[in-house]
Amino acid sequence: MDKLTIAMQNYLETIYEIAVNNNDEHSGVRLSDIAAKLNVSKASVNNAISVLVNAGYVKSEKYQDVFLTENGIETAKLLTNRHEVIKKLFTDVLGVDDETANEDACAIEHIISREAIQKIKDFLDKQENQ
Repeated sequence: MDKLTIAMQNYLETIYEIAVNNNDEHSGVRLSDIAAKLNVSKASVNNAISVLVNAGYVKSEKYQDVFLTENGIETAKLLTNRHEVIKKLFTDVLGVDDETANEDACAIEHIISREAIQKIKDFLDKQENQ
């Protein structure tokens, strides 16, 4: 994941989110759905998909749906989990409103260390068990 830019991580996370919303993380995702979700052009999505295919995160045939590889699913789950942990800290512990917490979590999830995420998880688990 370290070799992916923040933008590529966002594409990967979006593909995963759309697939999961279709009730299967292995389901295909249309380029137009990705473009609509990220508010970007189909050309931008095509460029991003090329990068993700070359990096082994997605599979795609021209004019076909995009599918996450197992590596893509694993990486997207990691990003999604980081996002959820950070957002939970902001909303449940710090009292940040949902929209702001979501935006801030999206920015932080890409740069935070595994150690910091684990410490936040441990803290949240401890808070829930009190």
